[in-house]
Amino acid sequence: MTYSRDTTSISELTGQPVSTWSEDWQHECEAKAVLAMSKEQRNTFFNGRKDESGKTLDRGVIAIRGLKAAEDLKALMEKLQDARMR
Repeated sequence: MTYSRDTTSISELTGQPVSTWSEDWQHECEAKAVLAMSKEQRNTFFNGRKDESGKTLDRGVIAIRGLKAAEDLKALMEKLQDARMR
């Protein structure tokens, strides 16, 4: 089995090559994955889930990473949507 040594890909945001080992690429991939979710899945991803009694079933990004990180991810998602519209 052979493996490619090319560790770059073209960013949808910038149109430039980016290392697939970089945090920029990681963030862009996460934004793409979240955009592919349904509205309900996205809401659960950010806010988590609770049962009927209010007990937390799943924590969301806001609870795990904080509000600032969730806002940063949402901003990146908007940039990606804008880039796709061009």
